[in-house]
Amino acid sequence: MNERDYNARAARIREAIDNGPLAMSEIADTMGVARTSVLNWKKKGNINLDNLRGFAQLTGFRFWWLAFGEGPKTYGDSDDSPSQSPLADIAKASPEHAKLVECVAHLTAARVLTPALAEGITCTLNAVAAAKKD
Repeated sequence: MNERDYNARAARIREAIDNGPLAMSEIADTMGVARTSVLNWKKKGNINLDNLRGFAQLTGFRFWWLAFGEGPKTYGDSDDSPSQSPLADIAKASPEHAKLVECVAHLTAARVLTPALAEGITCTLNAVAAAKKD
């Protein structure tokens, strides 16, 4: 890759960090890399493919878009290909619900949303649904 390609990748990584669910320190901690590594990815775009895959999972941005700038940025964005994720189907019906599901997925991957916390949220949502029926 030439310098222009790395600069373009750095811009996409910056966008994923700035618009993603986790801070740079949380990304570093979850991925088991130094915080300076994440800062360098953001500044220089030089990241190995294994780290880029993990970064894509944590931020919710598609690997191919992060790596090459091609295709939809996230699974919520539309494209002409068949649905590659349940989020694509949810996003078509309700972008708000897709964002919620993406957030839950990211927090789970980052080990912020523990099983106990997920159970509490599920109980709360079920209680809201039951109250709405009454």
